[in-house]
Amino acid sequence: MKFYLSIAVLLLVVFLVVPALAQQSTQHAFMWSEKSGMKDLGSLGASSYAQAVNASGQVAGYFVTNLGDLHAFRWTAKGGMKVLGTLGGDFSVAWGIDDSGVVVGAASKSSGAVDAVLWTATGVIKDLRTLGGSSSEAFGINNKGDIVGDSSTKGNTATHAFLKIGSRRMRDLGTLGGASSSAHAVDVHRAVVGNSTTSSGDEHAFLWTKAAGMEDLGTLGETSNAIGINDLGQAVGFSVLSGGSPSHAFFWTKGAGMQDLGTLGDSGANSDASGINKSGEIAGYSFTDYTNSVYHAVVWQGTNHQISDLGTLGGKNSTGAAINASGKVVGWSDIN
Repeated sequence: MKFYLSIAVLLLVVFLVVPALAQQSTQHAFMWSEKSGMKDLGSLGASSYAQAVNASGQVAGYFVTNLGDLHAFRWTAKGGMKVLGTLGGDFSVAWGIDDSGVVVGAASKSSGAVDAVLWTATGVIKDLRTLGGSSSEAFGINNKGDIVGDSSTKGNTATHAFLKIGSRRMRDLGTLGGASSSAHAVDVHRAVVGNSTTSSGDEHAFLWTKAAGMEDLGTLGETSNAIGINDLGQAVGFSVLSGGSPSHAFFWTKGAGMQDLGTLGDSGANSDASGINKSGEIAGYSFTDYTNSVYHAVVWQGTNHQISDLGTLGGKNSTGAAINASGKVVGWSDIN
């Protein structure tokens, strides 16, 4: 699951970022294809987590050092996994990568403050600053170099979604009437998806465009969060059903609205969709039954969104985080 937290929360409870981190087993980043199955991408320390993949198969993510610190990486078939730097601190994570190999995420300074950052294709790190507050994080980048994420506002009074275009300052995308918002992905037309609190305090998925501003995508019952979008404007994420559980992956289009993608067979299980490519193939995860104790990386394919279990690297659990144009899925899996 690709769950995004504010930097303040992330630094305090980093093990809540993904369900696998709370386990005792070791996880490794993987790449899956229909031809080769699931391939272990290794680690530069203990566990590793792939979060994004571009058209050429370059992967971005982060690993946990043997001392417990988090560091961003970029993986290539030729060079393997290479660590990406920080802003002088001991923390970094990578969440997105474009087709030229530019990576975005967050990194700490020597002071401990965390800012959204960009790593160039050659590995040079650039501080993307904030909306006026003390922290920010970048979650997505499109192939025009537009970047989205969230940032604390002036006075650290709130956290708002942002869109950054080129060398311009971050643009505050506002909220759905509540106090906070976060942007997770952006397409080539600068349509942005994420989640925001509403005036009633509920969290809802949103779509932001320059023409219409921030629009509420609704829910499958209660709350929702949009995680990915393709260049056709199709969005994916997860939503809590009526009654407070379970939470199911969704597929959203302008014409049909939010559609439940279901699970690996048990409607009482949880599932989540994290990425979608231009062909409409979707990556994510699903628990195997209503006990929500075992979860596997999955891909939804075809016009009827048929779900397929991608298995694991030999351990109990796995998660799909992103999918590229050729259908390669990246994520992480227990290895023991």
